[in-house]
Amino acid sequence: MLLTSPMGRRIALALLPCTLVPALSLALFHPGSGLAAATLVLSVGLMTALAAAVYLAHRYVPGPQTVRRLLETLPQDRAEQRPLRDEPAALLELVARRTGELQQQVQILEQLADIDRIMLGSVRLEPVLEALLARVQSVMRCHGVSIALRDADAPGRARVYLAAAGLSAQPVARVALDADMLGTLTAETDGLTIARCEPGRHSFLQPLAASGAELFWVWPVLVAQRLEAILAVGYREVPGADPQLGRCGGQFAARLGTALAKRAREAQLYRQAHFDPLTGLPNRLLFREHLARELGSASAAGRRGALLYIDLDHFKRVNDSYGHGAGDQLLIEVAQRLRACADDSDMVARLGGDEFTMILRHVSSPEGVRSIAERTVEALQRPIEIDGREHRIGASIGIALFAEEASLEELVRSADTALYRAKDLGRGRVMFFDQSMGAKSAVTTYTGLHHALRRREFALFYQPQFALADGALIGAEALLRWHTPREGVRGPQEFVPAAEESGVIVDIGGWVLDAACAQIAAWRDEQLSPPRLSLNVCAQQLCAPEFARSVRRALDRHSLSPELLELEVTQRALEERSAAEALVRLSQWGVQLALDDFGTGYAALACLSQHPLHVVKIERALLLDVPENRDSAALVDTVIVMAHALGKRVVAKGIERIEQLDFLRERRCEAAQGFYLARPLPAVGMTELLHARALALRSAPPIRATG
Repeated sequence: MLLTSPMGRRIALALLPCTLVPALSLALFHPGSGLAAATLVLSVGLMTALAAAVYLAHRYVPGPQTVRRLLETLPQDRAEQRPLRDEPAALLELVARRTGELQQQVQILEQLADIDRIMLGSVRLEPVLEALLARVQSVMRCHGVSIALRDADAPGRARVYLAAAGLSAQPVARVALDADMLGTLTAETDGLTIARCEPGRHSFLQPLAASGAELFWVWPVLVAQRLEAILAVGYREVPGADPQLGRCGGQFAARLGTALAKRAREAQLYRQAHFDPLTGLPNRLLFREHLARELGSASAAGRRGALLYIDLDHFKRVNDSYGHGAGDQLLIEVAQRLRACADDSDMVARLGGDEFTMILRHVSSPEGVRSIAERTVEALQRPIEIDGREHRIGASIGIALFAEEASLEELVRSADTALYRAKDLGRGRVMFFDQSMGAKSAVTTYTGLHHALRRREFALFYQPQFALADGALIGAEALLRWHTPREGVRGPQEFVPAAEESGVIVDIGGWVLDAACAQIAAWRDEQLSPPRLSLNVCAQQLCAPEFARSVRRALDRHSLSPELLELEVTQRALEERSAAEALVRLSQWGVQLALDDFGTGYAALACLSQHPLHVVKIERALLLDVPENRDSAALVDTVIVMAHALGKRVVAKGIERIEQLDFLRERRCEAAQGFYLARPLPAVGMTELLHARALALRSAPPIRATG
């Protein structure tokens, strides 16, 4: 058998001269030996050649066969295998073919490595798409490549990126996707061959078909089991059968899926860091970044802009009365209304809690800004329905206009200052920042207040409170005044906001508490019947850990009964959890608690039942046109009735006319204070009033019983 093979014949022919030459030599040079001897020698030579051929064939063939088997184990197209008859030639042919395949695989790996390198170094998707299109077109030896990315902002549509022969740029087209085709692609993870592009069903192939392609290979790109993109290659004619190209397409699709997953993770992390999870609005971090850019661009372009700080008035009522779920729904509705009030180019952000902000990019005049702000206040005053209930809230807005020399911090501080001035003036209003606000804040915060405490420049004035039933003096409200060395006497509205901002209000409040208790003790020592004294307390004081104990220590130090002290708190102070805890403790000790400025917001009624309050003080603004205005009179009447129904005493503030006094007396309001009854008095003046009242009581004739 070996002699029938080409290899065996070549070995036998090569060995034949080695046996014939000795035999012929013997016959020619030794004729005596005869023909028989020559024949014998020739036979032996032939047998030796045959044996050598068999031996060498067995020794020569296994080596090439082993190499051949190793080469055949490499990835290849099994359909191209055929019987190998000539081992050396077949081996050379197989080596050449496998070398080409390895070169192609190396090229593919290099292209994939380039894509991986671009993916790792780029934070944008576009460079990855450009690299992928170019490399797929090169490796797949196709006419064109397209990538259809599903559009997150437009469900059911996709953006198609294209690279094709003859195109210098990479155009982008928008197409509508067929839902059935998306389902088919999602199931065919190994890809599809599409021989004919059907309009509608294969809309993602239309740009590729328009470039001249007629046959398409398509691979789905899945991210978390969801179809996010479609990779397609197009040919002008049917390409040769090459499974390696199919595997390449799948690898490129997998790379695109990795890029999209990386982009989705980055987008999620960015959104978590820069957007409010509840309302979807930009958060404080993104707001500051955007405001910094706007200040720079506005200054460079000479544009005008404005910053609006928006704070909801008495928002805590919804949380306390109906739960945080209702409060969250209300904030979501507020965010939607704020977006509706702003232009598309403006930014609305949530800074936290119930604080929002709005950056207006194109401002024509302050009047235009005021119009937007007032429209926003009106929008937030409209009822908000949650779970079948209507809720009413308001908002206060502080406005600061961009200035060329203003920094970000200065602008934010100016808008915040204007906001709190709007709240101080009654809430539900718009206030522009002006330089006078900034000057007063700077002076009082950083220079005046600390020095005033050390130099004892503060003093208490006392506004008497009278019972409406018989005119008796039943109490007084302590009012803080600052005797500045150069500017004279300043009222609390001029420095308390700055004191709260700087934190010195806690120290000032401590001085007020001790001074008030000392004054009550002094009146007692003069054998004057000391009236109940009311003090205004802010949220920062109530939230201080030692506030309740400091009140108890002041009472004990001056040996005062707790009922002689009344603390007036605002709705804003009641919104703090630690403040509410302090109020409960104070009430348990016997200290009287009053809700100040009742009527400035919708949340006040809920506070009457949720906190241990004893007194309701009607705000002066509600009484301005009472009793002439029937609506105002009806509102005040309702407030008094509801407060009495809850067991609270009612004190009216800001009485300036006899008509107001008569109206309140008819509604059985317990007490009143105001300029019509008595102006705030210094300690000496209040002492004289107490002496006069005591003398009048002692000189009054006794009431005799009659039978």
